Amino acid sequence: MAVELYDEHEQSERVRKWLRENGFSIGMGIALALAGIFGWRQWQDYQSGQVVLANEYYTTIQRELDEGRSESAVEQFDAMRDAVGQHGYVALAGMLIAADHVAADQPEQAAATYQILLDAGKWNSLEPLIRVRMALVEAASGQSEQGLARLQGEPAVGYEALWHETRGDLLFELGRLSEAVEAYASAADQLRGEGSSFRTVEIKLDAVRSAIGQTEST
Repeated sequence: MAVELYDEHEQSERVRKWLRENGFSIGMGIALALAGIFGWRQWQDYQSGQVVLANEYYTTIQRELDEGRSESAVEQFDAMRDAVGQHGYVALAGMLIAADHVAADQPEQAAATYQILLDAGKWNSLEPLIRVRMALVEAASGQSEQGLARLQGEPAVGYEALWHETRGDLLFELGRLSEAVEAYASAADQLRGEGSSFRTVEIKLDAVRSAIGQTEST
């Protein structure tokens, strides 16, 4: 028993000594851990606040556009970018703004808005769609070659048909009919069995083939 008591006393002294020597480090570790916990909570609260704010901006922009106040919508979009940075709602709002410019026959303004979204380099899932729309408004501005250059390479998964069809449209605009046939044929392959979407591309494909005297078998 004496040995056991001595061992307990010795161990307790060692613990006290270790605490004296390392107490500051332990305290700092606990403090940092607590700061991390509360910091994480603050970050979560901040993120939640950003989502709410971004949604409010998006809703406001949508309402302004619906009510024909395009200039106010653009002002809200600029304020939104300053307030919430690269939030996903910014991309969606930008696409609404650009579509409104297109509807108002303002392709240059639409292209400028799409360029803002592309320059951000943030929304990978939306980038193929933004590129397609950008290419179309560039073509509407007489810059079909520039628009076509945006659609080089393999299309992203899920955008194959739209990508090829848009390339066909631009190639047709440029008078490159044989290449347009190839693009439309690729789009048709992707859309086979898709009803009206397939028929629309098939009509384009048949028209271009007819223009160059090409039959389907060739």
